[in-house]
Amino acid sequence: MKNNSRIFVKLVLLLIASAVVLLLASCVKGEVITPAEATARAKESRAIVIKKTATPGGKTEAGGEVIPSGTKAALVGKAYLVNIYKEAGSTRILTQQEKGVEVEVQDVTHVDGETWYLVQAPAGQGWVKAENLEIVQEGGADKIGGPKVGDIAYLTGKAYLVNLYKAPGDLRIIAQQERGVAVEVKDIQKADGDTWYLIDAPTGLGWVKAENITTERPE
Repeated sequence: MKNNSRIFVKLVLLLIASAVVLLLASCVKGEVITPAEATARAKESRAIVIKKTATPGGKTEAGGEVIPSGTKAALVGKAYLVNIYKEAGSTRILTQQEKGVEVEVQDVTHVDGETWYLVQAPAGQGWVKAENLEIVQEGGADKIGGPKVGDIAYLTGKAYLVNLYKAPGDLRIIAQQERGVAVEVKDIQKADGDTWYLIDAPTGLGWVKAENITTERPE
């Protein structure tokens, strides 16, 4: 009986030792990462996958050429703001961006017979319909749907007052004007990748950003 008891105890100890060895081996194989690395991986898993499949030669449903990845294009449309969607073919609006703003094409896909482009816009990354995108011609995005020199345009923006600046890209505010007011475009210039308009407003001459001017009369 004593021998049997000893053998049983030895077997139990052997099983426990084997379990400990297997546990230690699994721990050694496991990957140890920092909290920063874990956060980065989590963000990457939630990011939109960019396949960069937009290549020349394809056709949209309207018969136009597919815009290649990396191409600079401008947002266009009937409304002042263009919807940017979370997914191609979705009705879930992720953000909005003013028409005429320059974006970069990153991918293309077709959903239910419609062409959609993944774009990187100032407001964020998302999908837009092909009808809301045009390739930027020489002269920049302000040449597509934006005011021209001599045009009568209207101030717009989220705030009631629109800032007028001393020079393109300058932070010195020289005047303010109510949104919706009609102004005359005197000049157009680029500064740090942004389009600026010199306008003649009731409060005087000054520069405004492209996002603060439109050719559409406010209702």
